[in-house]
Formats: sequence, C-alpha cells, structure tokens
Amino acid sequence: MCLSLGASVNAGCALAVIGAATVHRALRHDRRMLGFAVFPLVFSLHQFVEAVVWWSLEHPFEGDEIFRYLYTMIAFLVWPVLTPLAASIAETHARRKRVWKWMCGCGGLLALYLGFLLAGADGVAVTVVGHSLAYDPGFDRPPLIADLAYLALTVVPLVSSDNRALRLFGAMVFLTFVYSLLHNRAAWYSLWCMSAAMFSLIISFGIRERARARARRRDEPVDALSGDHFNSTPKAASSSFNL
Repeated sequence: MCLSLGASVNAGCALAVIGAATVHRALRHDRRMLGFAVFPLVFSLHQFVEAVVWWSLEHPFEGDEIFRYLYTMIAFLVWPVLTPLAASIAETHARRKRVWKWMCGCGGLLALYLGFLLAGADGVAVTVVGHSLAYDPGFDRPPLIADLAYLALTVVPLVSSDNRALRLFGAMVFLTFVYSLLHNRAAWYSLWCMSAAMFSLIISFGIRERARARARRRDEPVDALSGDHFNSTPKAASSSFNL
C-alpha cells in the first residue's frame, strides 16, 4: 500500500492503466458512467503526488511543499464533490438525481470550507507513521460534523446505487475508512485513499453491468399500447430463479 516511493509509483501506474481502460469502456458502453470511470485516474494522480512526497522526505527540494498541499487538496476538496457529481450524472431516476445534485452542492460548500482552512494553514507537516505518511495541515481541526459530512458525501451515493458493483465499491470505501481509523489513525486518510484506490477496479465491472442491463432492456418486447417493456418469460418458469 502506501509503504514507500516504489509502492506509490507502482500503484499510480497500475491505476493509470485501469483508469484508461475504464474510461474507454464508459465511452464505448455508457457515457453516463464517465464520472465514476475517472475515479481510478484521480487515484492514480494521487499516488504519483504521494510518490513525490515520499521522495522529498529523503531528498528535499525547493517547492516540495506544493506536493504536500496538492495531495491534501485532492483528498479534501475533490472527493466530496466528485462522488455525488458522478452519481447525479449516472442516475436515471429523477428523484434520486435531485438528491445527488443537492449533495453535490453540499460537497462544494464543504470543499470551499476545507479549502479556506487549507489556504490559511501554516504549512502541511508530513511524517512517517506505521509505514504510511501522516499529513498534518497547520490549521485547527474541523468540527466532527465536517468529518461526518465528508464521509456521507463520499459513501452514501455509492452504497445507494442501483448498480451492484458500485454498491460493493461503496461498501469497500466505508470498510477501508473504518480500517484506516483503527489501524493507523494518524495517517488515516493517506491509508484510506490508497485502500479505496485498490478497489476502484470494481467500477469497471459496474460499467459492464450497466451495459448489460441496457442491452437486456433493448431486447425485451414492448407493449404496443403502453410502450412499456415487459419480460416475455412466463412467471412460472422465471420464479424458480428468484430464490
């Protein structure tokens, strides 16, 4: 995981390949999933930035603190906006789409708040704790409600999805959050970002699931009067599969 410079570089390269393939799949099968498809690419960028931070610990250079700020900015500002935004783009139900748009607005406000704190921070200290990097921005810790809002914005849109793969990814994001807090609280968001990145491959399966669902829907016969799709398989025959 985020154990060394080499581990971060290798993870960044692997995630870049996965991200490119995921975006290609979304462009080919379902463009509404593009918001989720870019997740591995963002994770990849995050790991390359952390690789530079690892390098700077042993080989300091002028301007190296920029990468500490950049890593923190991606963690604090991107995910609470990108996650509900991706959900709102992918969502097909009007009511839930409105909910995700509302959460996207809340994520924007949270990002502005955290960005304001980060802009006034007295630097970003980095130490190695338990083989992971612990980032300590120089500002007072936000209230607990901000932490809970961040968690909700990055998990709820995933676990509430109709897409089974996205729900699984959301569950893994939440479980890795709990694991990171229990395993290494000082370096929790570095550890959490890397752990979540490892499971972002699941998104590719989510895009394939959406593509197959759309294909099945196109193959279903349509009621000539109502225009609704229906399943021509007799209920008696299909009920045996609904265990």
